[in-house]
Amino acid sequence: MITSVIKYFFGSTPGDFEPDTKNHPFKPCPDSPNCTIHAVEYPLNEKELFNIAKSVLQKLSPFELKENSQSLQINAVFRIRVFGFKDDVKIIIQPAESAKSMLHIKSASRVGRSDLGVNRRRIKQILSAVNKQLT
Repeated sequence: MITSVIKYFFGSTPGDFEPDTKNHPFKPCPDSPNCTIHAVEYPLNEKELFNIAKSVLQKLSPFELKENSQSLQINAVFRIRVFGFKDDVKIIIQPAESAKSMLHIKSASRVGRSDLGVNRRRIKQILSAVNKQLT
C-alpha cells in the first residue's frame, strides 16, 4: 500500500530509476525534486533514434514541440491540466560506440519546488514508448 502511494506521488521508488547526474549535455538540475535527467543507450544509429523519439513525443500531444534534425534535439513543453503549469522536456541524441546511440532526456518544471513525481513519470512514459517501438 505504501509503495503504491509513493509511486503515485513520486513517480517511482528511489531504486527503480537512477537519474543521470554527470554524463549528460544539459545544464544541471536545480537542487529541488522537480527536475529529472536520464540517459539510455540504444542499438540504433542516431537518426533512427531521433525519429522514434520525435514520433513518441508527437503522440503525447505536447503544448509545444520543436525539433532540430540537424542537431538531433527535441524540445517540448507540456502543460499540467488542472493548474496550467508548464514543464520542459529536452531530448538530445548523441552517437555512442559500435553503431549505438545515446538518448539523453531532461524533464523539469518551470515553477515550484515539488512536482509530485510528474517529471519522473513523464521520462518513464517516454522511454517506455521508445522501447515499445523497438520491439
